[in-house]
Parts: sequence; C-alpha cells; structure tokens
Amino acid sequence: MAYQALYRKWRPQTFEQVLGQTATVKTLRRQIQAGRVAHAYLFCGCRGTGKTTMAKLMSRAINCLNPHDGDPCGQCEACRAIMTESTMDVLELDAASNNSVDNIRELLEQVRYPAQIGKYKVYIIDEVHMLTASAFNALLKTLEEPPSHAIFILATTEVHKLPATVLSRCMRFDFRLVPQPTLKEYLRRVYAAENVTADEEALDLIAAAADGSVRDMLSIADRCMNYSDKLGYDDVAGVLGAGGKESTRELFGAIARSDIAATLELVDGACAAGKSVGLIAKDVAAYARDLLVLKTSEKASVLGSHDEIERMRKEAEDYSVELLVSVVTIFSNVDAELRYSVSPRIVLECAALKAAKLAVADYSAIEERLTRLERAVKEGAVAQPAAIQPVRAVQAPEAARRSVNKDMDAKSVWGRLLTWFRTHESAQVFALINRVTDVEVRGDKLILWAEADSFMRLSGDDVRASLERALREDGAPYTLVINKKSGGVDMDSEIARIKKMIGDAKVNVKK
Repeated sequence: MAYQALYRKWRPQTFEQVLGQTATVKTLRRQIQAGRVAHAYLFCGCRGTGKTTMAKLMSRAINCLNPHDGDPCGQCEACRAIMTESTMDVLELDAASNNSVDNIRELLEQVRYPAQIGKYKVYIIDEVHMLTASAFNALLKTLEEPPSHAIFILATTEVHKLPATVLSRCMRFDFRLVPQPTLKEYLRRVYAAENVTADEEALDLIAAAADGSVRDMLSIADRCMNYSDKLGYDDVAGVLGAGGKESTRELFGAIARSDIAATLELVDGACAAGKSVGLIAKDVAAYARDLLVLKTSEKASVLGSHDEIERMRKEAEDYSVELLVSVVTIFSNVDAELRYSVSPRIVLECAALKAAKLAVADYSAIEERLTRLERAVKEGAVAQPAAIQPVRAVQAPEAARRSVNKDMDAKSVWGRLLTWFRTHESAQVFALINRVTDVEVRGDKLILWAEADSFMRLSGDDVRASLERALREDGAPYTLVINKKSGGVDMDSEIARIKKMIGDAKVNVKK
C-alpha cells in the first residue's frame, strides 16, 4: 500500500476531531440535528484550517442513515459510498482549474437529478473565488433557488474576491487560525501514534512554523519524522532550513551594536551556510519580537526553556522598545521586497544595514512621542508649550538669559519647532526634520547637525526657508546653521560598497 501523508491520514472523520473551530462545529451540528440545513454555505478562512474537511463532513452527516448527535456514523451505505468516492451524490469541483462558464453549466445540468443513496446531493466548489464573472453569473440563479435535494458548499481563502450577489445567497462561516497550544497538543498525539519521540522545543517549533494551519503543521511534521524518530530543536530547525537560535542572536547583537562589519559578516555566513534569505529575516524579526514581548510583559508567550527565556529577558533590558519595534518592522518587510527583487541577498543586507543604523539613533518614535505630548497638553496633563501660548511672556533681562543652560535652551527651541511643523507644515517636511541628529546653540546661532544622506535636502532653499520662518514665528533670536555630521553611516555609500563587493567577488569567481 502506498504511503499516505499525515495530513490525509489524520483528516478528521467526525466533528469532534476538527481543531479550533468550536463555534462553527456547534452551529452546523445543531442545524443537522434540527433538520434546518441551509441550501448554500460559504466556508472562508486561511489555508489548512479545515474548510474542505468540514465540507466533506457535512456531506456525510446530512446523508448518513444512522447519525449520532449530528456526526456521521461512518458505517452505513451512504457514509461508505461518500468516503470511497463511489457515489455521484457528492461532487467536488476545484475552481482553480475548472473556472469557466462551461464547467459550471456542466455541473448545473446534474442538479436536476435526485440523490442516489442519501437525501441530498452536495456540490463542493473549492477555491470558488477563482471562478470567472460569467461562471458566477451562471451559478447565481441556481444558487439562490436550488432544488430541495441540492446543497452547495463553497470554500475560499479570499472571500473579498467574491461578488456581493454570491455572499448574500450563502450562510457564511469564517474559519479561524488554530492556536499554537492546540496545535502542539494535537501534534503530540499524532507523534505518539506514529512512534516518534520529540522534545518540547521541537514540538513548539513545528507548531509555531505552521502559523495556525493544521495541514501545514502535519506536512512539516511529516518531513521531520522522516528525518529522525527522535527529534530535537536543532533537527527541526535543520529540516525547516532556519538558522539556529545562537546564529540569530549573534546577528541581532551585531545589529543592535551598530557593528556594520560584523553584521555583514554574519549575513554572509548565514547565506553561505545555505539558509534561505526569507527565513533569516523571519528569524531576526521573530527574535526581536520575543525580546519586545519579554521587555513589555510579565506573561510572555515566547518559545524556549525557562533558562533561555530568563536569559532573553535580561538581554531585552539593554534595548529600547523603539529599536525592537524598528527591527521587527524592517525585517518583516523583507519578504514582500523579495518578490520583486533579482538579488535577495542585497535586500537582506540593506535591511540589516538600515536596522544597524537605527540602533545608533532611532528617530522612528519621535512622531509617536510628539503625538502623546500634544494629547497630554490638550487634556491638561502638562503645561502648554510656550510656542502655542496665546500671549507671549515678557522677555527676561539679558543677564538672566545668558545664564540659561544653552543645551536645554536648544532642545526647548527645537521641541517647539517640531510641534509647529507638525501643526503647520506638510508630513514630508516634518519627516525630514526628524532626521536631525543633534541641536546646539552657539551665541546667536541655532546649529543643526544632520547625516550625509539628509544634509543636502535639509539645506535646500524650501526646507531652510520653512525652518527660518518657524524660528521667526517662535520668536527665538537665532540664526539658522545646518552642518553635515562627520562619521556615521552613509546608507547610499554603504549600498554602493556592497554592490561593488559583490561584483568584485563575481569577477574573482570567473577568473
């Protein structure tokens, strides 16, 4: 007998065996018990959550000759015929490859004939969103008023692509992603029945990699059990092609230290080891996410042993929330960029460089902080800034003004300018001035320091004029000076250097 994949072997045969869809199961069972079966159903949700399985269970349950609390018995003539696909009472159409109007017309020609064994003829249309507009139009009338013996069950992963006329004719059920603890316990039972031993971290990693899909989890579990009968974390990580925790920790540490050389070396090592670029990015994003959760929550949902979690919790204390959020955001976007890139490695390297640069001075949270400050001002929690007071205070004597701490004065002026720009100027100008790295006062000059990649734009006539106008509105007696900050990382130069390095490597290989 040919080997049967785990996701087929362990397909639920009763409603009780369906994972994570409690509300849907309860509703459908009560309908079957009460005899209030609808003429058309729409099952929608992510892949691998049980839509087609539920449709097949429904087809057996409503035709079963000896049902038990809404479940099919699995022994009667109707159940056996449907399970062995030896009856025409249940017809399944894959709309991904049979989406034309002719396919639908051929199906509808059979609707007029009554069921052979059971009470109903069930038509299951999988991936129904793939049907053409003409095919949907051909289906509409029959879908609205089918014969009493016909029931349609439509399944889709992209419900937003269905016409409203179809949605209004169906009883809709949304299938949810299955929680990770539920997947883990189910996997434990499957491996026990298959005589496979797996430690807790291996089970956690497989359940996490499934992303809420039962079918994906069983497919991964199938690959892993063929690798070894005794699975550990490293075994599963190797099968998945993901980097180990230690290599991910080293890469994140280099990024957090803004060590450009070490970051590029570690990315090069991971790629040379054959790790997928997408998985490397996913691992870094997941690691930063775990640190963020451990930093902000006592009840953290993080994979790992107790000692490992405590070590990560201490490590998280060294990083700001803004940095962790930025790293998660940057590396989460890598997967989308890879779809349109001819050089995946450069995409990953640029993401790592961008994250490393933010580790030096992360300004992504300035706007959020400013929003909170303005909200606090409106609620009266803090005093209103002087720049937006309706009446200005009388200036202090010259001697008193000279005694003011210059650094605090510069920050105060710049804070009021940021508020002014947020209120009066465009979002582009506001985002640009957020890239100023330092502000100081020297005599009657307000000096702004900017990195090389933003210095030229800040020095442009339009932006400079806007800054000078804001200074006049604020009443600050300063002349504006914009300086280029020496040192730091010039992103354009870094990217050009990386591309040149890759080109030189290719030339050396050809030689």
